[in-house]
Amino acid sequence: MIANEIKKVSYWNEYARWYKLWREHNSYHEPIKNFLFSMIHKDIKVLDIGAGDGVLSFPLIERGCHVTALEPSSAMRDYMLREAFDKGFFFDIDCRRFEELDIFELKRYDLALACNSLHLTEEGIEAAMDKIFSSEIESVFLVTEKSISIRRLLSKFPQYKLIFNYSYFCESSFAYHDKEEIFDHWHIRKKVNIFDWNIEKILRSLVYEKGHFWLKEYVNVKIFYWRREKLFKI
Repeated sequence: MIANEIKKVSYWNEYARWYKLWREHNSYHEPIKNFLFSMIHKDIKVLDIGAGDGVLSFPLIERGCHVTALEPSSAMRDYMLREAFDKGFFFDIDCRRFEELDIFELKRYDLALACNSLHLTEEGIEAAMDKIFSSEIESVFLVTEKSISIRRLLSKFPQYKLIFNYSYFCESSFAYHDKEEIFDHWHIRKKVNIFDWNIEKILRSLVYEKGHFWLKEYVNVKIFYWRREKLFKI
């Protein structure tokens, strides 16, 4: 059930609070930023697909990129707009889902950026990547914890060269301020009711350090960067 729920905008409207809590207590995106910034230059037009609260959009804006944040969740956009107001940032926000974009719209950008978002589309990450490559956009930067067939993409879209791919293990832990927060998040995340036996199991999985209750998690993060090259016929 949860696999279908997380593809709904309504889920992310409800979950945005927990995403924000997660992001504020870990450095998950720091390696991603380092790779991304080594590939981009100022003045390029970036489509940030599933921009969330602007965790990657804002640093790109600071570096002089023209960013359009594609984010269908109103709760996520609220977080984004609050921070944008505080920082004095001006950028475009597109409230649609990725599925609602036409291929020709993607072509308007220099870079398609997707960080853990394409697997949430209706047809999945493989179909979403096909759509992006079919647009003939200049370059693509993908971050995912899901499996993807690189060989299939390179075979189907030979005009795109895989500049680099990198995989690493990363901490993706949650930090809670109190036990009430723990149980609220568990209910939203798992979509199950909490009983006495759940409570004991949940509490055993936590570590208390630095004034927080931590649910320690580690994930395998994969980063890919493609650039379109001109193919010449002889």
